[in-house]
Amino acid sequence: MKKITLLGSIVILLLFTCVAKAQDRKPFHIIPLVPVAGQDVKFTYDNSLTSLADEETIYGTVYYWENLRWRAEDLKLVKNDTAWEATCRVPENCALVSCKFYAGDKKDTGGRSTYTTMTFSKNGQNLPTAYMAWGMLRNKTLESLPEYCDEDAYIDDEVMRFWLNQQLLKDPGARKYVFYYAAKLLNKMMPGEKHEQMLGDVDFILNLPDVDEETLLKALEVAKNIVKDSTKAAAVETRILKDYPNGILARDQEIWRIFRIMDADAKAPELDAFLKRFPTEKFKDIETETSSMYLGKIFQAVVYQPIIKKNDYSFLYKYLHDVPHLCLLTFYWHMVQVPLNTNQRTPEQVLPFAKVIYNEVMTRPQAGADQVYSEREWKDYLLTRGKDMILKHAFVLDATGSSAEALELMEEIKGKYNFKSAEYNNQYVRLLEKNGYQSMVIPTIIASIREDAFTPEMLETLRKDYVKQHKNDKDFETYLASLKSQEKQQELQKHLQETMINKDIELFAMEDLNGKKVDLSKMKGKIIVLDFWATWCAPCKASLPGMQMSVNKYKDDPNVAFFFISTMETAADFKEQIRKFMKEHNYTLHVLCDNVNPKTKKRSAVYDTYAKAFKFSGIPHKMIIDGNGKLRWSIGGYMGSPSALAEEMNLMIEMLKAAK
Repeated sequence: MKKITLLGSIVILLLFTCVAKAQDRKPFHIIPLVPVAGQDVKFTYDNSLTSLADEETIYGTVYYWENLRWRAEDLKLVKNDTAWEATCRVPENCALVSCKFYAGDKKDTGGRSTYTTMTFSKNGQNLPTAYMAWGMLRNKTLESLPEYCDEDAYIDDEVMRFWLNQQLLKDPGARKYVFYYAAKLLNKMMPGEKHEQMLGDVDFILNLPDVDEETLLKALEVAKNIVKDSTKAAAVETRILKDYPNGILARDQEIWRIFRIMDADAKAPELDAFLKRFPTEKFKDIETETSSMYLGKIFQAVVYQPIIKKNDYSFLYKYLHDVPHLCLLTFYWHMVQVPLNTNQRTPEQVLPFAKVIYNEVMTRPQAGADQVYSEREWKDYLLTRGKDMILKHAFVLDATGSSAEALELMEEIKGKYNFKSAEYNNQYVRLLEKNGYQSMVIPTIIASIREDAFTPEMLETLRKDYVKQHKNDKDFETYLASLKSQEKQQELQKHLQETMINKDIELFAMEDLNGKKVDLSKMKGKIIVLDFWATWCAPCKASLPGMQMSVNKYKDDPNVAFFFISTMETAADFKEQIRKFMKEHNYTLHVLCDNVNPKTKKRSAVYDTYAKAFKFSGIPHKMIIDGNGKLRWSIGGYMGSPSALAEEMNLMIEMLKAAK
């Protein structure tokens, strides 16, 4: 055997040291290595070793598994040298701890292994359900923390079954918790089979002297929907109603009974009795399929009816704190957005109840066990889910003299729209101007143009700025084109080419608003754009600014003709209404009146013919006919961006012109 020299020993020692250090360089550490429930732990996160390496500011969330539910808290991360650190107190009943780190939309949950660890009692024992939760975190069938794991972190059902068995081996008393998840898992793995073990588990739960209602409800789910044993299910249901006469199941049954009452006026006293028997505060963390589907509809019926009949909003204020949270967004839509969009109410008229609904949405704390958010994540969720409500609320505030407050709201949701909404962009520019932030106006318009989400008003503002700098608008169109995304335009062109058709179409004669006859069949050689719309159709009217932009572009082109066909109008004075509407909005659109259908007596003959022939329904609907009298595009709906619509129209027209 050769002797190992001193130098060789040093080299070996250094190699071992380097290997040890390399192995020690992990992005996530928890101290102590064996965390104890009820005591402090320190999390250390080195983002330089992760997908968040380029991020300057890191946020974190810690999830605690306690009492069969996850609970989330924001991590108060502090940068220390190269790593981020945070210290937390692990709850007494917490069996599992899991962390997530994120920056914007990018997140890091540890990849395949996850940033998860079990906790222990002071005597070194695992806490109840730790093994079960460890598996459920990573299994799609029983997933307990949605959207946490990366795809490669998930385990299959067989492995999940192993973890459930491990839980029972460690703690036989855990059968009370494990049975439900085991039944769901086996039903997924072997659907349709009636497992004797499942029925045995149901009997086991029924024979427990003191068992909570949620566990009994899980037994009912197994008996009724998995094993499908009606006798056993009835026995469990009887037990639940006996032990918990004012509990979750009784509440669900009452919700279903009240929902079926057809008379909205009769629902009100029933709802009052319901809330007295089942106080909202007691059930704030309870959400069932029945309550999520029907309770909000009961509130809607009771609240809306007095408003419709008597303009009485008292029921809104009465039940505001009891209405399910997400249902409040529907309330705002029907009570604020719709009346404003249809000119039934002024901003001043909707302001009082707009404020109370908005405040209730944005300040109500998180409740319910199905969604888990930290305080920061909950705020972000509200901004994401409620961004359209917030946008409309900013409009109401601005229209009623609170433009500074409106701008603050717009800033809060700026990242949620990211310049991709023309409605948002237009309102944001207006508020910037109103509040004296003139230097931000043009950069905002340019960012909106790059996303093809701008309005005629924004375009005019940009044009004026261009003229101010260049003394004329000679090269403005070239400048405008340079601002647009060439990649987006190429994608749009490809899409339009794929949707292009080539069909024969019959062209009709119709009258304009002045009674002058316009015969489309005599316009061979022209590209004809038809837009079916109506004064009562909100999306139709919303699309007209974009169509006006396209009309403006081709106003001097004798080979392109636009016709806006007013269809399905019922008012006797609809022509006068159209004239007034066009004047109010400074539209220069050539309106034709649809012919009367001899069968239905409705003013929709041309629309009916085309809808049947080309299999479409609804308005707005746009059709483009080439110079040979062939229908090349038939497109319904409106996506919300005037500039995107104009761009689409213009590109289709240019493609047809180039094909000549």
